[in-house]
Amino acid sequence: MRKARLLSVRLWSAGAWILILLLTMFFFLLILAARVLLGWCDPRRTTAHWLASLWGQAIFFSNPGWRIRVTGRHHMDPRRPYVLVANHQSAFDIMALYFLRRQFKWVAKEELFKIPFAGWSMSLAGYISLGRGRNRSVQAAYEHAKQWLAEGMSIFFFPEGTRSVTGKLGPFKSGAFKLALETNIPVVPIAIHGTRDLLPRHSVVLRTRGRIRIVVHPPIDPAAHRLTDPDRLRDEVRRLIGQTLQSLR
Repeated sequence: MRKARLLSVRLWSAGAWILILLLTMFFFLLILAARVLLGWCDPRRTTAHWLASLWGQAIFFSNPGWRIRVTGRHHMDPRRPYVLVANHQSAFDIMALYFLRRQFKWVAKEELFKIPFAGWSMSLAGYISLGRGRNRSVQAAYEHAKQWLAEGMSIFFFPEGTRSVTGKLGPFKSGAFKLALETNIPVVPIAIHGTRDLLPRHSVVLRTRGRIRIVVHPPIDPAAHRLTDPDRLRDEVRRLIGQTLQSLR
């Protein structure tokens, strides 16, 4: 019985991955068409991002056993930019966080941009490539992020820098918080819980059921809180996300 159940889950997982691949290819073609046809009137590439958001949401909607709930979305004014930061549990964080339904640009490691279809879509959407460990690439990504913020576009960071192996909240890097202080842009802490249950790190077998929670905290305005030290801002954001994750567990 146990072997039969395990086989059933693996077969379901294989089918889910095939569907994800087909959706990824389909939305890549839509994003490419949007970039070619609308690039001249859409310099911020908002259409590409909305299509990417539909891709992420379509993946969840296509699996009825997956449930996702977002609270606090109203804290993000769609008319102004933010530095968005969240914990990182799984590759499915990306799809789930598109349920924020706001415009933003991801900061992601450059290897992801080389993935067929998904990575190509990221480039077309104007997301920011970061080569970790290379100062020149880090500085270029930093300047790219500042340009987007100056144009009123939010930037999204995973300050842990990588997915958590254990599921516990890891240490935060300071780059996102230095950027927020330098540009005087509010930071929005976001806690995401449950994606690791769908796809743990180092696993390829998807779970048939899962409940995802995303909690958006009110923005932290560095000027209003008289924060001038990026490490203090980083620690406060990490504390908020950690407390939220603990309550969700």
